[in-house]
Formats: sequence, structure tokens, C-alpha cells
Amino acid sequence: MTSPSSFSPPSPSVRPARIALAAALVAGALPSAMAQAGGTGLDVTVTAPRSPGLAIGGFADVPLNRLPVQATSIPAEVLKDSGSGRLADLTRFDAGVSDAYNSVNYWDILSVRGYALDNKYNVRRDGLPISAETRLPLDNKAAVEILKGTSGIQAGTSAPGGLLNLVVKRPEGRIRSGTVGVASRGGVLTSVDLGDRFGADGAVGLRLNAAAERIAPPLRDARGERHLFALATDWRLSADTLLEAEFETSRFAAPSQPGFSLLGNALPAPVDPRINLNNQPWSQPVVMRGDTGSLRWTQRLNADWRFTAHGGVQRLKTDDRLAFPFGCSAENNYDRYCSDGTYDLYAFRSDNERRRTTAAQFSLDGRMTTGGLEHRLSTGVLLSRFTQRMEPRLDDGTVVGSGNVSGTAIVPVLPALGLVPNTERTEKSTELFLRDALKVNDQWTAWLGLRHTRLDRSSVRTDGTRATDYAQSFTTPGWRWAGRRRRVIWCTPVGAKASNPRSRPTAPVTSTPVSRWPR
Repeated sequence: MTSPSSFSPPSPSVRPARIALAAALVAGALPSAMAQAGGTGLDVTVTAPRSPGLAIGGFADVPLNRLPVQATSIPAEVLKDSGSGRLADLTRFDAGVSDAYNSVNYWDILSVRGYALDNKYNVRRDGLPISAETRLPLDNKAAVEILKGTSGIQAGTSAPGGLLNLVVKRPEGRIRSGTVGVASRGGVLTSVDLGDRFGADGAVGLRLNAAAERIAPPLRDARGERHLFALATDWRLSADTLLEAEFETSRFAAPSQPGFSLLGNALPAPVDPRINLNNQPWSQPVVMRGDTGSLRWTQRLNADWRFTAHGGVQRLKTDDRLAFPFGCSAENNYDRYCSDGTYDLYAFRSDNERRRTTAAQFSLDGRMTTGGLEHRLSTGVLLSRFTQRMEPRLDDGTVVGSGNVSGTAIVPVLPALGLVPNTERTEKSTELFLRDALKVNDQWTAWLGLRHTRLDRSSVRTDGTRATDYAQSFTTPGWRWAGRRRRVIWCTPVGAKASNPRSRPTAPVTSTPVSRWPR
């Protein structure tokens, strides 16, 4: 099993120069060092920087290389230097992270070790659950943490691949930073990062992040724009009390991209990757707006114990639109395009999708010694509520025209279409957790965990039909035994199956059910 990692690689242009400089220094210093040592040998000491903690694991003050979990922490400097602006860009930092479904100008879905992360349950922001069914900005994030493997101890319900945690930038001191980047095809990104501390002994801190981008990807007919404004502040009320507050507001608007398909029973020949099949005159951009904020109070009770109360709210609004290629009625086949490269074209439009997540966590962390064994304990409760409110969507199964894989077919006028019901959801969860890092000796540590989850979920169509609900309780125990020579891991996960954000209409004439179709 490989060790956890934290990335801070130099740029490719700098790396050869550093290697050459290091080789020259070693070559020049080696003879004199050998002479001083009397020719008996040379002692070389290599010191690595301290690795960061893993905030999502519950032990942020423990270096990542000492935790018995597989995780990656990608700091903001690396994200900035690599030009990473979306979650899909994280795949370049870890071979275990790959694309699950990352359409241009749509929200991102990642896969960790072959398991797709569920955007409803597998994403956290400073440890609190949020919905990733939107475009999440990274400009005001201090780091992105990826926990790989079973996540039942850290999250009561989630897909088994792991967890993704966004760490928000907080006030640190005097910061003055700005970026202007120009990309090909006319793309421009402007961002600022400003911070400072005020008052007696710097008791009050502020951190402001703002970004504006004109989006111009290589994909045709996909130009758009995005904006972000984020403000974080903290107030050191005393040596033992810290109050933190932050919020961000963002907007993303750009035409999206539908998926490709088989041509009859044959794989398509290589096509121009710049072709966007969502290029009709009536195509509209996908618009995603997000407002998120949190408040955290940390109280140190004594030298060993502290109490934390952390609450957050996320409000999302999405207008989801697409000229949707789907199936081939001419060949009575609705799971691929026609053999000649044509397809049926539909209009998908789901406006005013509203998602709201509210979460609060109360935790007690500390350490104690019993029977000669040192315990690092964390216990608390996490309360969360999620609501999804929709409106009927324009997607009644009417074929509005025929397209082709060359992107040259145009349907100039969108006919009158009907509305179909959407699905609304309401979810509540209560999670009680207990974690203990039991230090047996200098070589061995036992990591124990227990989380009990209570779920209440319900859904109903916007026309009042298909109402359903259920309640469930379960416990996810786990333990990890970590030592210098081996590491044995066991955990009982409980997962939730991910679903596709868009569904296809029922075909006018078909003898087989129409499956859900990816964008």
C-alpha cells in the first residue's frame, strides 16, 4: 500500500534547472566534505517538509503521512500553477482519480479507484456536506482533499469510492495577490486574493477572493462566463475563543455539450473533438448560481480539549438546457445513433431547479491517557437537511428534428412542446460519531471509529404523483491498525447509488423501455 501524498511539484520548466543546480552543488561540495571527514565517509541527512493534516478525517492536526488512510491533499498553489479551475482538472494529480462524466460547461463527476462519487453525498466543504450538482469554484479554496477508499466512518451515506473535501481559504495575514491569464480563442481569467489582520494583536482577520472569467474552450459554440465573490473573516475573542464566518456567491453561464454514441452497431471513426452537437439556434446556456456560507465557533476548554460548533447553508439555482441527441427512430433503436450518423434531436429545458443544503456539526475533540495508553478522541453529531424543488420541464418526448454527427444539421424553429413532471426530494439525516486514535506504543496505533446514521427521505413528482418515502438507521463501525511494517484495514461501508442528472423522454413508438441517457 502506498503512502498518502501531498502535492507541491515544481513546474516542468523549473525542474531541470533545479536538478542541474543540485548536481553542481553536490559535485562542488563533495571533495571538501570528504577531506574534512578524513576520507572516512559522508553522512547525508534528508529532511522532508511536514505533511498537512486531513481535515475531513477528523484529525486535522495529525500529519497526513501518519494517518492510516489513503488520501491526497492538493494545495491552492498547485491548483493555481497548473491552471486547474474545475473538479475535472484534479485527475492530473492522482492516478486513482479519473473522469466519471465531465461534460464541457456542466458540473463534474469524478471516479475514485473505479467508483463514481455521488455528487449528492460524497462532497464536503470544510467537512460539512454540500451538493456538487453545480459548478463548484476553486478560486477561494486553500486545498482540495481526496479521501480514497471506504468512507463509512467519515460519512454515514456515500458511494464507496471516497470523499472529496473543499477547504476554504481563511485569513492568514497580509496577502496581496492578483492574476490575469489569457488563453487561446479569447479566454480571459482575472482574479484577486486579498487578506489582512486588524485591531489589537491582529484580532480580526479578513480574506477576500474575487474572480471573473470569459470562457472560451476549444469546443465550438460553448463560450460563456463565470463570476465569483468570496469573503472570509475571523475574530479572536480571546486566547481560547475563535469565531469564523465566510460566504461565497458565484454564477456560471455557458452552453453545454451532449454525449456521443455508437453509429448503429459500429464504433464511430475519429471525429473532430471541437464539434458541439448542442449548436442549434435555439440552444440556450446552462446557468448555475450558488450562494454558500458558514459560521464556526471554536472554544478551547483546557490544554487538551476543545469544542467546535460549525454550521453552513448552501443554496443552488440551475437552469439546465440542451439540444439533446438521442436514439434513432428510423431504425427503431433508442440507445444509439443511426448507422448513417444521424440521430433524433430533442429539446431539454429544466429551469429554476433549486437545491438547498443545511448542515450543523457539534464536536468535542481532545486527548486523554488511561492505563498507560494515550487516546486522541473526537465525538459529536452532524445534522443535515437537503431539499430539491423543481418545476415541470420542457421534455415531452417530441422529436424536434434530425441532426448528424458532423454538426451541420440545423433545426431553425423550435416547435411548441409540452411539459412533463420533475421530481422533488427532501432528505434529513442525523449522524452520531466517535473516533479514537489509540497509541499503543511508539510503533503501533489503533484507529477506531463508530458512526450511527438515521435517514428520512421522501420524493414526489411536481404533479403530486409517485410519492414515496422511507426511514432507515444503520451503524458503520471500523478499525485500522497502523504500524511501521504493516497496515491492516477493515471497514463496513454503506453506499448510495449515484443517479444521472438528466433523464430521456419516452420514445413515441418503441417496444423496449427507454433507458436513462448520459449527456
